[in-house]
Amino acid sequence: MNTKLNITTLLEKKAKNLRWLEKETGISYQALWSMKNGKTKAINFDTIGKLLEAFKCKPNDLFIIK
Repeated sequence: MNTKLNITTLLEKKAKNLRWLEKETGISYQALWSMKNGKTKAINFDTIGKLLEAFKCKPNDLFIIK
């Protein structure tokens, strides 16, 4: 099973960028870039919560599972 974060699509839907997401979540630009580009191997629940809150979405919108 391959799991990825759907950050690119969610940003496009809101017409926002990583700098906006950095300000909304308090997560560093570098960490967000790594998540967006599939370079992150693990993510904690606090980070997931911040992303869900910023995007105002549900977990199944945030993750792509193949």
